[in-house]
Amino acid sequence: MMFYPVLGILILSEAASLFLKGRYFVFRYLFIGAVIFIFVLAGHLSYQQYQIWSGNKLSVFLLPPYAPISYFLGYSFTHFFKNYLISLGAGILFLIGASWLNNKHQKRFFEEEEPYMGALAIFAAGHPFWMFYFLGIFSVGVVGTLYLKIIRSERRFPFYNFWFPVSIIFLLSLKFFNLL
Repeated sequence: MMFYPVLGILILSEAASLFLKGRYFVFRYLFIGAVIFIFVLAGHLSYQQYQIWSGNKLSVFLLPPYAPISYFLGYSFTHFFKNYLISLGAGILFLIGASWLNNKHQKRFFEEEEPYMGALAIFAAGHPFWMFYFLGIFSVGVVGTLYLKIIRSERRFPFYNFWFPVSIIFLLSLKFFNLL
């Protein structure tokens, strides 16, 4: 997992959510930019891996002409691209589902930019951690909703201020417990 670049993206996103509230197009471009950045970085890491292997007397046998290029491409895909492709799919599914649900119920559940915020946070978590992040943010939502219903008698718990802080805390705790 690309810990520091992803942490930087999440901190930038949190700053944008604090200072640019109500500008959903910013989060759409931030989501697209983060996806492009992560996959360009994965391509760069693949290039560096190739250079390292080609400079070693033993690992040079894992590259063409000694081995098929498919071995290196499979290795690069598995180690640098796969986890983020899966979490990108999950993020896009969340984006589509949340946008559809929100539009169906007259913007009752989320602010305009929140589906992009959630999709970015899910994408940044990577695979399989996006599932645990999703459970974590869902748990925060359940606790917040219960608190508001019992204590304040309000109907809606806003996720707006929780997408990125929960994601940052989640990412830092993964690093702390050496799960990354």
